[in-house]
Amino acid sequence: MSFWLGNSERNFYGTGPWREGQLKVFWEVKTSSISGRFHEDPWGGTSWPGQPSVEGDFVYFPSADGNTYCIKRDDGNIVWKFRAKDSMKATPVIIGDRIIDSGLDHHVYCLNKKDGTLIWDYETGFEVDGSVVAVDDKIYFGGEDHSLYCLTLADGKLVYKIPDVGSVEGSVTYKDGRIYLSTEQFYLYCFSASDGKAIWKSLIGADSDSTPAVANGMVYTAAEDGVVRAYNQEDGKLAWQYTTEGGHYGRGSEHIGIWASPVFSDGKIYIGASDGYMHCLSADKGELIWRFKAHGPIWGTAPVVDGRVVFGDKAGWINMLSADDGKLISDLKIGDNINSTPAILDGRIYIGAFNGKLYCLGLEPPPPSPSPTQKIK
Repeated sequence: MSFWLGNSERNFYGTGPWREGQLKVFWEVKTSSISGRFHEDPWGGTSWPGQPSVEGDFVYFPSADGNTYCIKRDDGNIVWKFRAKDSMKATPVIIGDRIIDSGLDHHVYCLNKKDGTLIWDYETGFEVDGSVVAVDDKIYFGGEDHSLYCLTLADGKLVYKIPDVGSVEGSVTYKDGRIYLSTEQFYLYCFSASDGKAIWKSLIGADSDSTPAVANGMVYTAAEDGVVRAYNQEDGKLAWQYTTEGGHYGRGSEHIGIWASPVFSDGKIYIGASDGYMHCLSADKGELIWRFKAHGPIWGTAPVVDGRVVFGDKAGWINMLSADDGKLISDLKIGDNINSTPAILDGRIYIGAFNGKLYCLGLEPPPPSPSPTQKIK
């Protein structure tokens, strides 16, 4: 799990196997908090664009306290941390011996994976919430300065910058030489990765924070009006749309709409919404297959691994469902406001919450029933 949603195509969601039993916390690590221009109260933990990265014996994750952390996978002990100038939000991307991360301080950082020392940094015009994709020694990302960037991985030199595409809060997706991204200015774009030229753009009609899913000849995205949309991958024409309960336009309540990204798995689309439901749709027509009511609004994205859907909700619960029918397998309340996305590897779940903690969870079988006591006559 070296990228946001596994790779540059955003279609690797993790590995099992799953054990039978109920969810349990195996360890947790506490980070500190920070107060910023958007959060007068202390703000901690991982945010909705973020997902831990897991490689080998280590877990890497961004924190609202302004650090990117490397911790031991077996016990959560801190190996190193890199201090930025403001909260870190993007998933740390692991490329060889390097880590690429970003957040609210307008910088993209390249770090040494072994010790967290800085190799290079690139300053953009505003925040970079989404994670980069890496292809052929180049990295691509969108920023909230309304630009699409391409940099060299080796030294962070600018290859090209495409301005005026709109503010990008989600991550970009790479597929077959093309870059796909959604914007707050209501558009979905398809660009040529080689030179940044626009191939097509389509009107979404609302602020979109989602990372597009590209599969099945379609590009899937969602927006704050509460609508999931599918577009033809070649020309950007709208194929179908599905409306969740609620949604808002422009300035409105955050209790409605969609902030999560769609996940494509086995001919289905899985996405949570602020209506509190996890929705499973047919990928070809956008028809509802099932939906599950969680304990609170869902902002994080829901990986599908070995037939199970795993996600957090803003009431502080981790939920595990059957991908086939949406039935609850297990849930566990672990903290406050979980709006980040879990990383899942080898049947272990790594996820952060707004209480400043990162958790490692898994399934544990129930204790065996006590042996019956034989009566002595």
